[in-house]
Amino acid sequence: MFESIFKRGVLSNSTTTQTPDLTVDVHAHLLPQLDDGPVDIEQSIEIIKEMYQIGYRKIIVTPHVMTGYYNNAYEDILQSLHILRSVLKRRNIAMELEAAAEYYLEDELFRLIERKEVLTFGGNRKYLLFEASFVTKASYILEAALRIKQAGYTPVLAHPERYVNLNDIEAINRLAYNGVLFQINIGSLTGYYSKQAQELAELLINRKLVAFLGSDCHSLTQLESIKQAFKLKIFKEATKLDILNNTLLENKSTVYA
Repeated sequence: MFESIFKRGVLSNSTTTQTPDLTVDVHAHLLPQLDDGPVDIEQSIEIIKEMYQIGYRKIIVTPHVMTGYYNNAYEDILQSLHILRSVLKRRNIAMELEAAAEYYLEDELFRLIERKEVLTFGGNRKYLLFEASFVTKASYILEAALRIKQAGYTPVLAHPERYVNLNDIEAINRLAYNGVLFQINIGSLTGYYSKQAQELAELLINRKLVAFLGSDCHSLTQLESIKQAFKLKIFKEATKLDILNNTLLENKSTVYA
């Protein structure tokens, strides 16, 4: 689909056995019983232990916030974070946890912004992770991102490679030019979601437009695709870009404003 835009030979998908240079995850659904992630805290702990084994040292947990489906108030998210942190401490699991959210692009998001009830990450940089319907027009995403910026936040579009209307370089460049940061899902590099998502993820890497790499992990099964992606040369190329994940390692504060 994107053959006319980039050359596959630049970033080959041959494998490598090197350990990935990635210690911070910015997108994970690991707080139990808040969304479509773990059903209990034991599942959360099991995934976190496995993520520690593959090199992560900090995880920003980002439960869905979507009216009618995941009505997660920021107080509930922070309470769940506190409980999970306490259990990790008791079990001597040295994973740093921070909480933000993955906000669905809807009117309620802007009401939360007006009330200063959104969770962000990155301290004063106020990165706000958001998603939309996978068939949302690029123009609507741009309009929403500009409103997020005007409110004082840095818009981070979750898994842009999965949006069917972001299938040309012009739409992508327009978003990037207007300050939208892109967080691609690591699993997309294996074709976990679709061939189209894989190709667009490669395009974003090739164009050096990736700000964050995220696991978007919900389960141990999904984590397997992420571990497979770590073996790919294109993943190693991605970690050599100016991605921002590891700049968050020493930033331990959750910001809601």
